[in-house]
Amino acid sequence: MTSPDHVPSRRIGRSARSLRHSTDFSVRQRETPYLDALAAYRDVGYTSFATPGHKRGKGAPAKLVDVLGPAVLSVDAARAGGVDDTRESSGFMAAAECLAAEAYGADRAWFLVNGSTSGVHALVLGLASPGDCLVVPRNSHKSMLAAFILSGVVPHYVEPVIHGEWQIPLGVTPEDLASAVAQRPEARAVFVASPNMYGVCADLTGLAEVAHTHGLPCVVDQAWGPHLRFCSRLPVDAMQADADASVTSIHKLCSGLTQSSVLLARGPRVDLERLAQVALMTQSTSPQALIYASIDAARQQLVTQGEELWGRALERAEWARRQIDELPGLAVFGEAQCDSDQAFEIDRTRLTIGARGLGLSGYELETLLRCDYRVIVEMSDPLNVVCNITHADTSDDLRTLVGALAAISQRYCGDCSPSRVLRCAEALTPPRFAGQVLSPREAFFSASRAIPTKDAAGETAAEMVTPYPPGVPVLGPGEAISDEIVAYLLAGAEMGLHVHGPRDASLRTIRVVDQ
Repeated sequence: MTSPDHVPSRRIGRSARSLRHSTDFSVRQRETPYLDALAAYRDVGYTSFATPGHKRGKGAPAKLVDVLGPAVLSVDAARAGGVDDTRESSGFMAAAECLAAEAYGADRAWFLVNGSTSGVHALVLGLASPGDCLVVPRNSHKSMLAAFILSGVVPHYVEPVIHGEWQIPLGVTPEDLASAVAQRPEARAVFVASPNMYGVCADLTGLAEVAHTHGLPCVVDQAWGPHLRFCSRLPVDAMQADADASVTSIHKLCSGLTQSSVLLARGPRVDLERLAQVALMTQSTSPQALIYASIDAARQQLVTQGEELWGRALERAEWARRQIDELPGLAVFGEAQCDSDQAFEIDRTRLTIGARGLGLSGYELETLLRCDYRVIVEMSDPLNVVCNITHADTSDDLRTLVGALAAISQRYCGDCSPSRVLRCAEALTPPRFAGQVLSPREAFFSASRAIPTKDAAGETAAEMVTPYPPGVPVLGPGEAISDEIVAYLLAGAEMGLHVHGPRDASLRTIRVVDQ
């Protein structure tokens, strides 16, 4: 077995070759103003009569101190009344956000402590009014549908192509987007999700050009791409592709604490002052200083070390990809498996691994890796598991993953039933959108009743059904329920599909609008 650290470099992606601009950031990018302020707060040793109630760990339960340690609790503080005064007057928060805006090529940046979900909510509320239309991909995260319920905005969906063999949703093409915008010329903005959870990247440059040709802002849910801008061997990121706004999850693949994200925007197509207002409205009024500090530190790390760190992560991921592809019954999704225009590029640090050649579903493969080999994956679906390879993964980590998969391959090879797995995957292929009868908000707040799922065809859904992960709704409030959707829900109920949204998580009943 070769070393994960000795892998020939691969080609730079198409969009990266044409669009990657200089990363000669200002000397200021080495600074971490918010992280420094948090350290100063700790070192001063204030006597606090503010939140949180454990008062820098002095009153914390012993078990919590044992898990977190006194160092973490000593800097667990709110932004105001803790790190800053209650008037938030010192300015280091603004300085940290300005550095993030510069790093990502935006006019403005807002640190988010409620994850990219709150950024999506802010963007929908900031770009449209009740009754307005937004053009969005059907495979958007459930936060988008929640934003429609909260705002009264109406979606016009663009269906992505599903890869036939791997059952992975691919990107929306510029041609598909142009057709959708032509159908809804009154739309206020275009939303795009790229990369998706599988690392599939859309043609962001082409999509932004379509939106701008029609005078619309192009907004990207880039939750899974916070690292792209900082390594020339990775696909191009949203702001480099001329998007007007994006939201990106620092915690997903970079060094931010869980829930840390950044909202980015530039004018003039986006009203920055309105967006600033709603960004505050959608955030906690007691934001966690630790999360803010982690965003500040992660930004500095990305700018100053991103090329080196993520280049090494990519080499290790490519090594693992080749090793896994050689194992009987296993395969890794990549450029060779995907010749569709809908997958413009792939973030090759994401490993989507299928074991159907061993007769194992993605769910079964995840269970084996976790329970028998102590390996945790990001998610599983009926066919695959997804592994995130980041700058933090060592060569030994990658050897552990490959070794576990090799053991599983040897254990199940020759004793398999691929047809069973394929039948399971076919039954759980996401159903096609059947039409929007009512707006998501109108349906959500309408009178509703629960009926047996088997009798739901022809009704209008009053609730959301979202398999999780990946968190992409297959049914939303106000949508028509087709026979295909009923078949999916019944198959999901039989297979124990884990879903968010419906009151009856077993999927034996579904709530419909009481007309």
